[in-house]
Amino acid sequence: MLALAACAFVLLPDSASADKMRPGYKSYQRQGLNANTNCRRPHFNICQGCNIVIPMRVAQDRSCGFNFQTLGPFAGQDVLVSPASGSYSLVNSTTAVYRPSAGFTGRDHFESRLYFEDGSGKRTFLVLKVNVNVVPSL
Repeated sequence: MLALAACAFVLLPDSASADKMRPGYKSYQRQGLNANTNCRRPHFNICQGCNIVIPMRVAQDRSCGFNFQTLGPFAGQDVLVSPASGSYSLVNSTTAVYRPSAGFTGRDHFESRLYFEDGSGKRTFLVLKVNVNVVPSL
């Protein structure tokens, strides 16, 4: 993947062996995308200073959440690009949610810099870029 030098990663279904080869990637082929009936998105891991690009499908007039605490010691985020046809914000100190505008279907996008702390208290970050497709139903 040529984007490796630029630290950009696009998540695509792959075998479990890809976890070790692509920082920021977590295979979801065997696990399913997630059990949430409101949305579908792949899981991802922390990779220091890189960009992670993920697709997300959200049912119209529903929301899709992220629990960043499951990735490690979450230390906050900065929203870099707000969605044009919805909202993205923290619900509490470790959970964020995307909500499309009422009645909206179509494509949306948002970006956020996520901060984590390693065991020594040093802060690291990754940039999460989410390409959203809001559909009438899943």
